[in-house]
Amino acid sequence: METLFLGLRVLVSLGAVLGLLWWLQRRFARTNGSAASQPEVRVISRQPITPKASVVVLETGGQRFLLGVTEGSVNVLHTADAPEPAPDTAAAPDAGFAASLKAAGADGISRDPYAPVPAGHTADTRRAARGAHALPGVTPGKSPLSGSILSPDTWRQTGAVLRSRGRKG
Repeated sequence: METLFLGLRVLVSLGAVLGLLWWLQRRFARTNGSAASQPEVRVISRQPITPKASVVVLETGGQRFLLGVTEGSVNVLHTADAPEPAPDTAAAPDAGFAASLKAAGADGISRDPYAPVPAGHTADTRRAARGAHALPGVTPGKSPLSGSILSPDTWRQTGAVLRSRGRKG
């Protein structure tokens, strides 16, 4: 019975702390103002100069700023008006993505290693279509562990590579 009261006290205390945190978050979020009233700040690019210094291009309020950023300071190096975006550039990335997606699937070869092999294709054709990252000698569907660190074949291949390097060196 004593354990039950202790558990209830812990739950009530936890609820009180979480309620207080929620109330504080709501209170301070309201007093700081909304994000809609503040101008949007976008980082256009960032180029590191040294490990602790970089040059950053920011855009806000129709202006672009070139900033020198170091560990201890931020300096405005140059200010210019932001260029107006061309009306046709907004649709271009979507069209480019759609075109590359269509081109990627145009050959009818599935890039999914576990998809069934279409008629007229072999597993080797599909592996070659996947690109240079395909492992030679690993047949999809051979084993659920095929190609993983848990596979005995992986350990055999690793041992063979280490033995061949030991003979050469």
